[in-house]
Amino acid sequence: MRRFIEKVFKDSSKEPNFSAPSLPPQLPYLDIFYMTNRGFLAKKLGQYVGLHSDEGAALFYHSFSQLSFDDSNQENQYEYLLYLSEQMLKWNKLKHNIPLQVKNLDVNPDIQNALLKAYEMHKTDLFSMSYEAAVHDNKVDSNTQMDPKWVIYRDVIFAATQEKFLLISEEEVNTYRQGTVFCKGMIKNRSDIPECRNLAKQSLESENVSKSTIMSWLLLLSEAITNTIKHAEEGKMTLIKDEKNHEIRFIIEDNGPGFNLEDLPRTTLLAGYSTKKSMGQGFTLMMKMSKQVLLYTSSRGSTLILTFDISKEKEGELNATG
Repeated sequence: MRRFIEKVFKDSSKEPNFSAPSLPPQLPYLDIFYMTNRGFLAKKLGQYVGLHSDEGAALFYHSFSQLSFDDSNQENQYEYLLYLSEQMLKWNKLKHNIPLQVKNLDVNPDIQNALLKAYEMHKTDLFSMSYEAAVHDNKVDSNTQMDPKWVIYRDVIFAATQEKFLLISEEEVNTYRQGTVFCKGMIKNRSDIPECRNLAKQSLESENVSKSTIMSWLLLLSEAITNTIKHAEEGKMTLIKDEKNHEIRFIIEDNGPGFNLEDLPRTTLLAGYSTKKSMGQGFTLMMKMSKQVLLYTSSRGSTLILTFDISKEKEGELNATG
């Protein structure tokens, strides 16, 4: 984890040497409220870039040490996160387009992803002024299922991908839960990626799936789980075997902000395209190596379903024994 932090920040050798500060006796309530929000946001950013929980807590308390971090040493990773948090809160107060401001920053891609994720996760509370202004200007898409616009996007993407990628509604998700659950896993931290992979590998082996097929499927699983870690607070993995339809399904759910409807044609049709610098080859690879990719997405979270045909696996077993 320390190596990951060293990649994000130029100077990661400094350990946090601050403790909970004493508040000035005459500090106004509004300043305390502001410092609390800034500290909370910095703690979240620290979590998203991989800081230890103790370091995140120290960040929160350090927010109360001074009113502004505008003149802080940006080589200090902790104060830099507080500075960025301060900037985001200022942009909100000015009703600026925060995602656009973040994308214009000259920062490490991991930091940029963390800022975008923080905005998406807290756009209705910490950044409500900016978000409401964007909604008023029609710059935000609601992704409402069965809305005429959503239906058009669903049909066009489905046709353009040769029926490999399908947008589905929340009600339709339950249809794909039919079958026998043979593996479950929780996704909260980066360390959960290899743990979920190993758990899925063992479960697929117990289902007599061939080694070469397992390796291909696990590659797609890693793509899906990595996306959950980067853009949501937490998620879960469920593997289902549907004997009736001769399918195995990977269901990856998260509580993130969802996918922008208007970006989906590019993310599904253009290899290497990604607005968040993470799912570049993701959907393209998933469509190539699975039977079908299904996606339900909303501002409350997303459900990604990868389906795999197991009839070929059964044919292979018969040929091997015959």
